[in-house]
Amino acid sequence: MLNKIYFILLAASLLVMAFFTYYSWSWLQSIGSPRAVVENFNFHSELSWVFLWVSSVILLVFGNAVHWTYRRSWPMWVADGYFAAFVLIKYFWLDQAYFTYRKTHGLFEGSFDLGPFFAVVLCLVAVGIVFFDQFIVSRFAKKMHPKPLPAAVEESVPETENAG
Repeated sequence: MLNKIYFILLAASLLVMAFFTYYSWSWLQSIGSPRAVVENFNFHSELSWVFLWVSSVILLVFGNAVHWTYRRSWPMWVADGYFAAFVLIKYFWLDQAYFTYRKTHGLFEGSFDLGPFFAVVLCLVAVGIVFFDQFIVSRFAKKMHPKPLPAAVEESVPETENAG
């Protein structure tokens, strides 16, 4: 059941993020006032950024639940992949298009953008967080639900008398 809920949340998150990404990009194709385009792009880009963080945390929490229940860690890594994919799309494609738009319309004087470097560092940090999260959840799950001894091993273990 948790797997189905996870897939529904993942599909909904993908659809919403794809919409926000496309809608932000579509503002850069607008023929309106450049200042209005920048303002609306920033609004929708920031909204998608907040949604990405919230949805990634929710997917990771459900991934933890699946890992705890079924001992499968793939949902945690899928949540990380979802996060990384949209971070890379945002910083390598969307923000680069925004950077070019601002330069083309004379709204920005800079010549360098650190966004792609920040995206790579952010993706590596997310991988580290998921790795340690998986490690912690695995350890807690093993302590809370140890595997029972097989029947053949239980029969061979001599019973000790309580000399108390």
